[in-house]
Amino acid sequence: MPVRRWFGGQAAALAALTPSALRFLPPDLDPRQVEALCALVTGAGFSPDAYRAQSPALGAAVPDARTAVLHLLSFCGDEQVTYPLRLDPTGLDTLTRSRLWHRRGRARLAASLVNAHLAQRPDVVADPDFWAGILPALARVGRPYLLVGDSHSRLYRRVGLQRSGPILPIHVLCTAGSAAGLDNPASRSGYGARLARLADALARVPAARGLPILFQFGQVDIEFVAAFRRIANGEHAFDETGFETFCDRTAAAYGAFLVRWFSGLGPVHVLSVFPPALSDESWADGYCNAHVLALEDAAGDRTATAAAVAALEVPSLAERTRLHRAFNDRLSALCAREGFGFVALFDALLGPDGTVAPRFIAGAGGRDHHLDEAPLRAPTRAALEAALGRRQGMMQGMVDRMMDQMRRIVRVATA
Repeated sequence: MPVRRWFGGQAAALAALTPSALRFLPPDLDPRQVEALCALVTGAGFSPDAYRAQSPALGAAVPDARTAVLHLLSFCGDEQVTYPLRLDPTGLDTLTRSRLWHRRGRARLAASLVNAHLAQRPDVVADPDFWAGILPALARVGRPYLLVGDSHSRLYRRVGLQRSGPILPIHVLCTAGSAAGLDNPASRSGYGARLARLADALARVPAARGLPILFQFGQVDIEFVAAFRRIANGEHAFDETGFETFCDRTAAAYGAFLVRWFSGLGPVHVLSVFPPALSDESWADGYCNAHVLALEDAAGDRTATAAAVAALEVPSLAERTRLHRAFNDRLSALCAREGFGFVALFDALLGPDGTVAPRFIAGAGGRDHHLDEAPLRAPTRAALEAALGRRQGMMQGMVDRMMDQMRRIVRVATA
């Protein structure tokens, strides 16, 4: 009789959902939990109206508040998704304390909410109360780590696959951020000052003790800043000795900033830069990135800047790959010297010819300085979990997969 009531309850809950809501119902969510979970999500600050208003197409696909929440639940596992949100830390705490959905579902949802809030309000990192609110909540459902870096760092924004204790990213994005610029008070971006305030805030929060902090900077310097310095100095011919000096200074400034502000926190890890992705044919066009141009004070005349970039002598992709590896060697030495962890993900991304493997740039075809996100999911997650340590073995992974399969069987039986 209890089994009949259980199946009957599921059937009734499914029947109460509209076709659009059913379309986005996560397969691992008990439909009887939908209403309560929707209340928790909105209590954490999620606004269905603001979510639906992001685009006419999204508004048409999710016609009501409940469907908007289910759409979020379906796509919050995509670590790159962002949306309008003003997080309520108390509501987040209540969400992570609940028993609704499974733990990893709550974990990836909580991480998604936190990162959406940070994307909308980046200066909140300087508020100790923010960290005191979110860190215990995230630690309740997983293992949070702080990820700080330029736009390439988005590829490391990964939620772990484990159902119990998955790694959870808290991403502080510094678009077009320069490693050397962090230590420069006059830097136009202001990222160094923001991260210094972040470090000060974390130092005041007991829950931040032991929080792993991962930094990924340097790619903007060796790919963009060095080129614009050459333009400013009228150095059209490539001088490898001069470039090496630039890299030495960049790594030194980067290290000085991390030591000054973060050596008492952490553990601190430095992520290697990626192999260059721009092909030799697309190099000049790819370097006219709007955000970098603005930070380099070169946005006023894009045509003139493009012409100046095109006039530079450019090392081949193979040579640039070698130079990127040499910069990583500097970062590795820095980490060894200062006691930081170093996460190396470089050689595994290369093809037989020693440059970036085609599968990692298939989307843009060498016309973008970023690697493709989808094929990087597995290697970046593996690199993170190796650096942060795994708490689960293969047996737990098998149990998780069996539980997922059982839930699918139940869903089919009650449909």
